[in-house]
Amino acid sequence: MEVPDHVTERLSAVEAMDDVTGITGPVLKLTDLGHRPVWTVTVRQPFVVPSLRKSLAKQNWQIFSGDIPFLNRLFLDQGLGMHLAVKGTIIDRRLDEDDDFTALEAVRSAGGAGRYSVDCTVVCELADLEATDPFPVPYKVFSFDLETSIAHDTILCAAAVVENLHSGHRQTFSFVGEEAKIMEDLTLVVRSQDPDIITGYNIDNFDLPRLNDRMAVHARSKDWRKRGLLFGWGRVQQTESEAKRTRSGLYPRRQSSRAWNVAGRTIVDAWWQARMALRPQRETLSFISNLLFPDQADKHKMDVDASKMDEEWAARPDVVLEYCVRDAELPLDILQELQVIRRKEAVAAVAKVTFDTAANGSTSQLIDSLVIRLADSENVAVPLTGSAQAKEGQITGGYVHEVAAGLHPWIAVLDFKSMYPSIMIGHNICYTTRIDPVQSDQPSEDEHVHTAPTGARFRHQSVRKGLVPALLEDLMAQRDEHKAALKEAKTNGEEAKVAFHDSMQYAVKILMNSFYGVFASGFYRFTHRDLGSSITAWARHNIKAIIAQLDAEGHEVVYSDTDSIFVRSPVSESAPSSMKEEEIQNAKDGKPEAVEYMKAWEAAKQDMIEFGLEVAERYSRDSAILEFEKGLSVFFSHGAKKRYVGQ
Repeated sequence: MEVPDHVTERLSAVEAMDDVTGITGPVLKLTDLGHRPVWTVTVRQPFVVPSLRKSLAKQNWQIFSGDIPFLNRLFLDQGLGMHLAVKGTIIDRRLDEDDDFTALEAVRSAGGAGRYSVDCTVVCELADLEATDPFPVPYKVFSFDLETSIAHDTILCAAAVVENLHSGHRQTFSFVGEEAKIMEDLTLVVRSQDPDIITGYNIDNFDLPRLNDRMAVHARSKDWRKRGLLFGWGRVQQTESEAKRTRSGLYPRRQSSRAWNVAGRTIVDAWWQARMALRPQRETLSFISNLLFPDQADKHKMDVDASKMDEEWAARPDVVLEYCVRDAELPLDILQELQVIRRKEAVAAVAKVTFDTAANGSTSQLIDSLVIRLADSENVAVPLTGSAQAKEGQITGGYVHEVAAGLHPWIAVLDFKSMYPSIMIGHNICYTTRIDPVQSDQPSEDEHVHTAPTGARFRHQSVRKGLVPALLEDLMAQRDEHKAALKEAKTNGEEAKVAFHDSMQYAVKILMNSFYGVFASGFYRFTHRDLGSSITAWARHNIKAIIAQLDAEGHEVVYSDTDSIFVRSPVSESAPSSMKEEEIQNAKDGKPEAVEYMKAWEAAKQDMIEFGLEVAERYSRDSAILEFEKGLSVFFSHGAKKRYVGQ
């Protein structure tokens, strides 16, 4: 590719910058301005990227892929995910006790800071990292709880429970005595047990902040050695440089209004997970444990008045310590009951991100991992986050059909299968396929394009397949595979495979349904306001068209909400729509009138099912696949949106 002299001069100036180690390219890539030459700049350290990015922007260079974190870049470039194989040389093991500093020197020679508190330390080449198929990781989970003085904020006692998810074995630790000694012993357990995941109940808002505050009481900010003994939970060496890190360092640190971060371990608060999964009326540990384990007294909170903890501690310290241990056990039970860890692991596997990103990251980070990989392979330039054109106002949502007030018998409920993903696939909706009316790259007169009800236009699949439609098709195929494997595992009674494939199909579903929200947002890198508005416009068009056709055929639609249609089945007015328990029993007893009544009810039910299946098949299209979800023999509403009952 021939490069103009003035561009070559500008590139030479960039290459001469202090932190730049090389420039490669150009590669012709698709940008928002059409196909343009793009160069890759290599720098000496990741931390210089932000300042270099600003400098280049001031020189009127258009920046791509300039805000991708270093770890993510490694995963993207090497095609890695959270499950990987490593070929290398073991240079240190936890059980080795070398007095001659052999292991220490080996680690330092390989670029490490010192001996790490992990099972083994391996040195390898970048080429020796290889992605593998997903598998259940034998995580070690550390759950802890503190009981503190209300009068003095001091820690009265602490407890920790460490669980091996592979064996199910749990080990319990409890601590009393001087506060500093309690903190040191708790830290010693973390470093000796080397957990992958740290949990507890509301530790984000209470236990971790309290430990951080008490560390500041017992050790000055410059006394990193003492602080490391008190709260050095990171999977790194207790060194001054690690202590200074503000992210992924020696000490747990709050990274947002909720989430905490520490080097090498993932913090998963059971309170937040229960809140997201259950949406409970109350969020206390007592309420959640009673909700999840109503008949298991050993999984309920003990009777200790936490509002009077100083008095409780003075009167019965043994009971308070037992109470503390129970509160350290319960988060493990909650995470297990809600399948949190395995489901987060499955999301990480599908999105090809770290477990920590799946547990605490944003949805856009999950989508990024998939989209950027495909963009790089398809030579599509990756814009910076927030570079998309801002939306003007809110996107109009899905269509809601007014509820027909009253009682309606025999209602067939039809659902659009994966409605928004299907529309994105069917109409090839993507940042890379949107036709910009102000650009010179316009379709020919005879070229078929997808034109949304909003007027936005998108290239046809035969001309340019969008990144997002391609990814969604792949995810749909993955989900079908896992659902088939799940069905087979259930038939064969293979519980481990059932759990695995159920988690994987769930993860794929979560990711598929996340695409619309991310691409309809105003902050994501691969978006434009036309994308979200076109998707919802097509959704409204599809559902309104089907409702109009059903009405024309004489089938009353009593309700519709975004992706569901409630339509009255052509069942005889005289057909019964309910069966009381007494009538069911009479039919079982062979009473003629009751038997005839039940036959009529069963016939009406069968007519409704056949009608629902027939309508779903007849109105399904590539971008709008209808499914008969269920039937309601009775449907009642008083006319308000989303307010109805049925059975």
